[in-house]
Amino acid sequence: MANAPGTGKTIVTLACVRKDFAKLTPTVIVAPASVVTNWCREARKWLGKVKIHAITDTYSAMPKPGGVHVIVTSWSLLSSRAHEIAKLRPRFLVADEAHYAKSEEAQRTIALARLAKVCPHVLLLTGTPIINKKSELETLQDLFGTTQVPMIRRFLEEVVPEVPPKTRGTLAITLRQKDMAEYRKAEEDFSEWLERELRTRMSLGEAIASAQRALAAEALVKSGYLRRLLGTAKVPAATDWIGRAVRLGEPVVVFCEHQDVVSALEDSLRRQRIGCVTIDGGASRKDRQAAIDNFQAGKVPVFIGTKAASTGITLTRARHLLFLERFWTSAEEEQAEDRIRRIGQTRPTNIWFLHATGTVDDRIDQIITRKRKLVDQTIGSYRIEERDEDAVAELISAWTEATASPFAGQETDLGHGKPLPPIPVPAECCMLVFTGKRWTSAGASAWAKLHGFRQVRSLAGDGVVKVHTNDPSIFEPGRFVTIPVSTEVKAVMGTVRKPFKRRR
Repeated sequence: MANAPGTGKTIVTLACVRKDFAKLTPTVIVAPASVVTNWCREARKWLGKVKIHAITDTYSAMPKPGGVHVIVTSWSLLSSRAHEIAKLRPRFLVADEAHYAKSEEAQRTIALARLAKVCPHVLLLTGTPIINKKSELETLQDLFGTTQVPMIRRFLEEVVPEVPPKTRGTLAITLRQKDMAEYRKAEEDFSEWLERELRTRMSLGEAIASAQRALAAEALVKSGYLRRLLGTAKVPAATDWIGRAVRLGEPVVVFCEHQDVVSALEDSLRRQRIGCVTIDGGASRKDRQAAIDNFQAGKVPVFIGTKAASTGITLTRARHLLFLERFWTSAEEEQAEDRIRRIGQTRPTNIWFLHATGTVDDRIDQIITRKRKLVDQTIGSYRIEERDEDAVAELISAWTEATASPFAGQETDLGHGKPLPPIPVPAECCMLVFTGKRWTSAGASAWAKLHGFRQVRSLAGDGVVKVHTNDPSIFEPGRFVTIPVSTEVKAVMGTVRKPFKRRR
């Protein structure tokens, strides 16, 4: 089942189990670690009172044969526990994000193949465009024991025509003078290294195209510093844009690639007193789920994710998603985009790319745009696979060519103006005042909740909504001041009474 992300592959799979429960249980589900908890939760929701066992480590005891209906484990644990799973005599094997097993030499592929041999029913799930090499397709087909494998490929518009559309837009910026100077030095160092390596390889008789391809893997690492430096330099602009969005009551999803950039963004938002949750490669299964739940419940306005958060999760509370850093491939970006546009989304979604003109962003944008057009024009686009190394090889081949930024002259002032005032401290706020036609009592209350304010009571009238966030009696009389939070939101701040101390 190669349906696009967000089309309900999880629910369809569990519906199969429910329809033929006796025939398809025990069911084994192999999934990315980030969605193991979600598979367990959805299984309880759709299958009712069933016995579910999640394998989350390499040493915990396994249930006895016949004592469990659904077993869920991660790809990272599959090779070490596959022999124990096989002893449970599973009848249905489900591989979520099945492209994890496209390499026949990988241990997880070997382990999956062993389970497939003992399971009479096998279902592979993947929502991303995959398979460029015939051998990779054959590796997945071998799991079925035949090359004539039925494949279902449907897109979100086919499954749920009523899901609102997705729009992409670019937020062009210029870096601050100091940051641009530091970036230029790093770019020159990369250029010198690339020229030196190419010259050395060509002097040994290697063709230019071969030399460029051979350097792609190393250039991917070398360019990492350049891109981290650029990503960090874009944090002030990102914070500015996020700050404006959340002050309008809009939850926001932000994707970065490098941990340095994530940390810098977290620190910048903290100084603005804007709450956020983060999922990166180091997040535990419990922390991942808590981050998703808190964002979806409206407890924080910002979700920050790396590629570790780009698959298998639902973030439909947001209708705006910002790429602070570009990924190397269109497939990875679209996988991340579909975290907010999937079944359950009722509003049009907007994807924003924070683009620094005159930097490597220009070249990456050209590479991804060209690949996206190729995929769109290709019949059976599930056979298109993109690798970071392929994109870097394109980058190398065009590095010395003059490139005009496609967004030159369209730059915004993001990150260059006076920083927005921090969100007020809830404990010192007596009341929030919302003006403008767009604000309702429910909308104002949701805004207050999103930023950590509690609501004592709410009053609406004459185009104004007032949300009392603390009992006025806790403040000193006559010591109130009104401060602007945005053009439509103001906070009435007070001085909290000091505790009365009785004299002895």
